[in-house]
Amino acid sequence: MSFEHLSTDIPSLSRSEMSVRFQDCDPFGHLNNMRYLDYFLNARDNQVSNDYKLDLFDFIKQTGKGWVVQKHEIAYLRPAQCGENIVLRSATAYFDDYYALVEVRMLDALEQRLKSVLWMHLAFVDTQSGRRIRHDQTISDFFEKVRLKEFSPKEISFDERIKQLNQYYKDKATNAYSV
Repeated sequence: MSFEHLSTDIPSLSRSEMSVRFQDCDPFGHLNNMRYLDYFLNARDNQVSNDYKLDLFDFIKQTGKGWVVQKHEIAYLRPAQCGENIVLRSATAYFDDYYALVEVRMLDALEQRLKSVLWMHLAFVDTQSGRRIRHDQTISDFFEKVRLKEFSPKEISFDERIKQLNQYYKDKATNAYSV
């Protein structure tokens, strides 16, 4: 599996639009906390397929390698309402020889109010042995091409990142209304 087919203008921060579905909501009309991961993962899968032209199932089948989730960090900041149109933005925020970190943001349709943030910690593994393995140079080059470069998870905690993103979207909304 190669990554040479990728253009040089791949967005670091991918984007998907979704609607919060009735069956995914709790009795308050909010997206059920358990369903956030489904929305995050579905958005990321669609974005990887559309933006990177990469089918992860084919990649795993062809290479015998893939990423497994080690840990999730998630913040529920504002409710996503039943029937609401939302935007999900995701990016590879960090990688090293063995790991990757994907950040996914859930926003309102205008992308001015942050609703939730997910950090997905992934380990690269051999699918036969289940053991962690090193990213090869092609994968590292790919990650460097698409990596979100606006912050370093090695220098900022998840909670600090939430504050940073909240301030960014607050400023974005203020500027949008003051124009």
